[in-house]
Amino acid sequence: MKIRQRIAVILCLGIGLVSSVFTVAQSFRGLGQEMSHADREPPGLHDFDFLVGHWQVHHRKLKKRLVNSHDWIEFEGTLFSQPLMGGYANVDDDVFEVPGGTYRGVAPRSFDAKSGQWSIWWMDSRTPLAPMDPPVRGSFHNGVGTFYADDTEGGKPVRLRFLWSQITPTSCHWEQAESTDVGKTWETDWIQDLKRVQ
Repeated sequence: MKIRQRIAVILCLGIGLVSSVFTVAQSFRGLGQEMSHADREPPGLHDFDFLVGHWQVHHRKLKKRLVNSHDWIEFEGTLFSQPLMGGYANVDDDVFEVPGGTYRGVAPRSFDAKSGQWSIWWMDSRTPLAPMDPPVRGSFHNGVGTFYADDTEGGKPVRLRFLWSQITPTSCHWEQAESTDVGKTWETDWIQDLKRVQ
């Protein structure tokens, strides 16, 4: 009788041990799948995740650009950002409450996994049939996103720069600047301070 009890105990222990090993193996296999999925995502894909949601925006904008003006206007606005294409794109819907009337703009972005860079375009409700400007392209390093494009202003070539910085869960900062000397000097002409609404 004692031998049968010992065999039963040994069998129970053996089954419990095999079951534990199987469970641990499944856990590691699941973890490996999660890690490999994360490993497959290209660096930079989630750079704009901080912007998803609704924001209140305070704007400061030069009345005239590239004429050595120091005359700024200030106004309020809103921004709603949402991801598209499984995170490989996103879009901002902006409302600008400028003196004299409200207008809207849309900023679509697209991520290139090969270069690790984002491209950003701009569409303006005041000029719905105008061709889209060349996209600014760039990426984030050390918490600052820097994006450049070559464009024209008044028929002259200019270099355009966007900066995203001071990013927290509830606030962030954006600036636009232009250069007429291939980036040696810059004039900041538009500043936005964003505060999260939801």
